This record gives sequence, structure tokens and C-alpha cells, in this order.
Amino acid sequence: MSALDLAQISDCLRRIRDQQCRRRVNIQDLPSPVLGHILSFCDPASRYNAAQASTCFSTALAEIEISNPASDINDNMLSLDGLPSDVLLTLFKYLDRPSLGSVAQVCSRFRDISYSDCLWIEASRKALASNQLDAASRARCQETLSARDKVRLGKAWIQGDTLESLVAVQNTKFMPRLQLEAKRLWVAWGNRIWCHPRLPDGGIAKTTSRMLRGHSDDVSKFVVSDGMVVSGGQDRSLCAWNANSGEFLFARRYCHGGEISAVDVTARGAVLITGSRDKNVLVWNIREDPDRDALLPVPVHRTCVEDRVWSVAANDMGLLAVGTAGTKGVPPLRLYDLASGTNVLDMGTELKNGAGMLDMAWLSSSTFLACGYDTFTRLWDTRCRTYVRSWEEPFDESVYCLATDKVNCLVTGTARHGRVRIWDMRSSGFLYMKHASPARRGQSSPVYSMAMDAANLYVALDQSLNHFGFSGQDPKRQRTQRRIRRY
Repeated sequence: MSALDLAQISDCLRRIRDQQCRRRVNIQDLPSPVLGHILSFCDPASRYNAAQASTCFSTALAEIEISNPASDINDNMLSLDGLPSDVLLTLFKYLDRPSLGSVAQVCSRFRDISYSDCLWIEASRKALASNQLDAASRARCQETLSARDKVRLGKAWIQGDTLESLVAVQNTKFMPRLQLEAKRLWVAWGNRIWCHPRLPDGGIAKTTSRMLRGHSDDVSKFVVSDGMVVSGGQDRSLCAWNANSGEFLFARRYCHGGEISAVDVTARGAVLITGSRDKNVLVWNIREDPDRDALLPVPVHRTCVEDRVWSVAANDMGLLAVGTAGTKGVPPLRLYDLASGTNVLDMGTELKNGAGMLDMAWLSSSTFLACGYDTFTRLWDTRCRTYVRSWEEPFDESVYCLATDKVNCLVTGTARHGRVRIWDMRSSGFLYMKHASPARRGQSSPVYSMAMDAANLYVALDQSLNHFGFSGQDPKRQRTQRRIRRY
């Protein structure tokens, strides 16, 4: 502080004391430099009004305009855009999403800061279907999303903001199955398995990259895992191919007494599980055949579950869940030790007769989802030896299949009208439902299979394959026009 400033302050205090002795002090009694500094914080319209109101104000404004150019009046004022980025990040954390969006439109610097992952990371972990917390679900996605994109897609999943497209049509009715990878979508039509490259918008390429043959009858179930495509069919055969090259690996004919209705792969592709209508579950080890330089499936043990097998699923802890038809007093869910084949737990004995489990998926080492004929989808916990949550189909229809991100999103497909229902597993009610378009108007088809990632949902009906995109990009508006394929 200079000597001139001290002199001005002393003179100001002296004048105030003198004025206090005579009458009440007002703003016009302040020195011109002080008035000028106060008026420098006002906008031009307010300054003009003040100059018109009093001579002292006009004098003070004239002095600051002479001493300070117009561009330097507020040089010492700290504005918001002058704050460091870390300070702005701390301030922006207190804003809600609409306010954060408004701030992002102010300038490019504010936009870059408001798009920072640290502002969205907490909300992205709670995003529906797009959180990418599960490693297996993340591996199916075409890209690793930023935290802000996860929140945006999660909002689209909650509100049902999606674009539907019919990407494939069949002339014959089948029971198709789907398997999804980051760059490929596998579809089983009849006795063949087709591989479709995925496009950046989630759509399917016009041409298929390969077609797998090996079954003489329809494929009932297949799994793509650890670089292999393993399938079981109505011809009672177990077949496998190399997922990358399409090379035929092996086939075991008539390994069951009936249709192979369930297949799973575990132990990094070293163990296969097959279930059949003949009430048996077979566990296979994959070994190398030195004579032919090929892979050979060797049966380890056979287990009779006393009822038809509809689904099988193994977790990383060596526990095998088998979904049966649930008739004649047989539990709909039976758990076995994968190594020894011994029964360790029966679940669902309290359910009604015929509550068969058509599809299931492990969420963790102790919890899994299962759905079936009794219109319920349940979350089962092996530690409690029963289900802990349930979601009922409101229209009293069987739930044929399910898809999940293994965190908070559940998608179920029902037995009629191509009805797909979206659930938030943190609540008991469904969010909304969608009707997948049939191949021809007026047809009603079950949803036989579904596959999902963070931004896409694929639904297979008896004659059509449908795509629901949640990213906001319409596949129909791409430069390369893709026509509906007929096989």
C-alpha cells in the first residue's frame, strides 16, 4: 500500500468523523476515488444512471475513466474462468446434471472440465446396463465407455429411448439362439450357426464372415467361450469349432439318449457340460489327441437328475446349477459339485409342480438368476438355500430367456408377442416393455434368445432378429444401406 493510499484513507476517515459530528453520513460524502472503485463493479447501464442521479457520481466516474482505460477497470477482479481447473472441478461437483450441462455450454474450457470422468464416475457406477463393472459384460461391449457416456446410456435404458430395427428375417420358423462378442454376433438358425460382424453403431454387417455346419438337425443350444463355439442339437450330437478360423474341432454323435438341450463351457475351455432330455448331465474334459493332432472330448462322469434338463450353468468355484422341468416332485434347481458330480443342494422345492427353469445366469460365486414356466424370474442365493428376490411377469406368461449385465439390469423375454421386459433389479417393478417386431405383421412369436451389451439389445424371434439400439444412432441412416437378409 502506497503513501498516497494511506493519505486518502486518512482523509476519508477524517471527513467521516467530521460528518458524524454534524449529521448522518451517506454515500455522497465518500471521496471520489472510493466512489469510483465502488462504481467500477457496476455494469455500464448502472453507471450511466448513477452519473445522471448525482454530480459526485459523474465526477467519480470521470476520474476513473481518465486514470484507468475501460479495458483495465476490472483487471484486479477475479472471474470464474480465471480459477484453476482443480478449483473448478471442486465447484462443479456440487452441480446437478442439468446445471452441469448448462455450464458445459459456456465455453470450451468449461465443457472439457465438465466432461471429466471424476465428475461422473459415481453416477456411472450406478448406471443401468451401461456401468461395465462386470468383466464378462464389459468384454461384450464394442468399446470402453467414458463415465459420462455410461450415465447417458444408463438414462436411455431407464427411459426406453431406443431405436428398433429388423436386421434379419427367416422364411422358416426355428428356435434361434444368440451369442454376443465384442466384434461378432452369432446366430443359430436351424442346423447352422452364422457369424455376423458387428458395425460401430451396434448393427450387423450385410454379409456373414462364416457359417458353421456339423449338425444334421436343429441346434438347440450353443456357447461361444474361450475361442471355441460349442453346440448341442436335436440330433444328440456335441460339436465344436474354432471361433476365429471356423475350423471344425470335433463332434461326438449320439452322446445322449435324447436332444441336447443345454450346453456350457467352464475352466477356460477345458471342461464342457451338456444336459439332455434323457435326464442326464455329462461333464467332459477337453484333451489333445496325439494321433490326430486334434482336440478330443472325454466324458468324466454322468449324473442323472431324474427329470428333463432345460438349462445348465457353471460358476468359477466349480459349482454346477442344473435347471430341470420340475415335475413329479423333482426340484427345479439342483446343484452339483463339478469335479465329483455329487449333489450338494436342491433348491425350489417349495415351488409348484412344473416350475421348470428354462434359462439361468450366474451373477457371483453364490448368486444366480433363473427363469422358467411359472412366470417368475428369481435371484437365488446358495448361502440362504432359497431365492432372495423375485420378479413376476404381469401377463402370466412363461419367461423363456433372460439377459443381464450382472449388476443391476435384467431383461426377460416371454412366450408370446415378442414381448421384452426391462427390469431394474434394485426395485420390484418393471421399467417398461418392448414388443420386438415379427417377420410379418400379425404374427406372435416367443422370444427364444437375447443378448445385450452396454448400448445394444438383440432379440431373436422364430423368424426374425431384432436390434434395439440405445446409443441414439439409427442404423438405417448409415451411408451403406443394409437390406434385410433372407437366408
